[in-house]
Amino acid sequence: MLSLAPPTARTASIVRPSRTSLRFMPEALGIAGLDPGACMVAAGVLSAGAAVAQVPRRAQRLRKRKAVLSPPSRLPDFLRTPLLIPAESEREPTVLVDCGSGSTRALYFQDDGRSHVAWEKSEWRGEPLAKALHCELRVEKLLRLLEKELSQLTAKGPVLLGATAGVRHAVEDGSLPESKLQLFRDRLHETFGPRARFMVLSGQEEARAEWEALQHALDFAPDLSRDHFDGMLSGGGMSCQLVLRRDGSSPDLFSFRNGVLAPAGLADRAGRGELLAEDLAAELDVLQRKAEEQAARLPRVAADGFALVEWLGLFVAGESTERDQVLGMGYERWLSRQEILERVSAHLAKLATQYSPGAGPVPRRAAISLNYGIILRAVLQRCFHAGSRFYCLKGVNWSTGHYLLHREVLEQSALQQV
Repeated sequence: MLSLAPPTARTASIVRPSRTSLRFMPEALGIAGLDPGACMVAAGVLSAGAAVAQVPRRAQRLRKRKAVLSPPSRLPDFLRTPLLIPAESEREPTVLVDCGSGSTRALYFQDDGRSHVAWEKSEWRGEPLAKALHCELRVEKLLRLLEKELSQLTAKGPVLLGATAGVRHAVEDGSLPESKLQLFRDRLHETFGPRARFMVLSGQEEARAEWEALQHALDFAPDLSRDHFDGMLSGGGMSCQLVLRRDGSSPDLFSFRNGVLAPAGLADRAGRGELLAEDLAAELDVLQRKAEEQAARLPRVAADGFALVEWLGLFVAGESTERDQVLGMGYERWLSRQEILERVSAHLAKLATQYSPGAGPVPRRAAISLNYGIILRAVLQRCFHAGSRFYCLKGVNWSTGHYLLHREVLEQSALQQV
């Protein structure tokens, strides 16, 4: 503790002024006069005050030195975030264009990599690609629609285009030359550049994409798990897919034609008003034989639990609307094979009575419903045993699975464009 009292002779004989005190001697002389002892005390007080005043600045310098040595977890966010990777909220959505059998439309994906992939369907619909490809003017019209609609949401984000059974079957049957597909690829590149990727999925690739979407959905389902399902049965406008899970290995993948939206099929002719009730019985006999032939190519399934997804799930579980005439058995509940077979048979009998000879043209939605009912009944009778159970799920589609299977490639492509 400092004292302002003059030092004693003994004290004065041993005190040596510090270099800091000497710096304040001129100011001390002005305070204490010429008395040496008083000057030393005054200089000491002044130097101590200066030292106390330096404490905040020293602490500040110390904090700065410590901040440099802080662990990475305490660095500011802008230093911890890789500078070349845009924040998730700033990333443009990935667009997947579903070039389906019935229409062309887009799904916009947002994905943080930690939760269920979010997607939103476009309100607009374009012509089915399989039909547009037969005419260059229709291809240009479809490309202009895509360019206009997609640019409103994403100017630089990836655009993934996938065509399924409509285009696939047209190529297999020879009605769509490969040259027309290549022309579409070239025009697509001219319109969107390297950010657009187009592929025609094989039947197995479509099945794998749907299976991937199902597994992803089950990972976030509160009351379900992957173990509940031994496989999956799906249906679209031109094909159905069957997937059988194998423990420790890749699933078995199957795809077969259903002809629902096939050119000159029941729905196509009904849409033009050309399917008359007088001809319906004979048409259904032909359809029944084709369905049994397709089912005979599939394996017999010994497993129990199966998911029904896509249009096939809608046909069994959905509620009828002006667009769809379906069974209405309900989503997210287990249904036995026998329950579904009984409902399908009653549904088909009702439609056959409603459109008996003399009833006039058969509506398109009734033709689609008849087609799906006959296909589903044939597959359940031929491939599944009496104890098989089925669970209808919404929101599972090949588009989500296709996105998930190509997610890493899309992310790398996005980074290269930053």
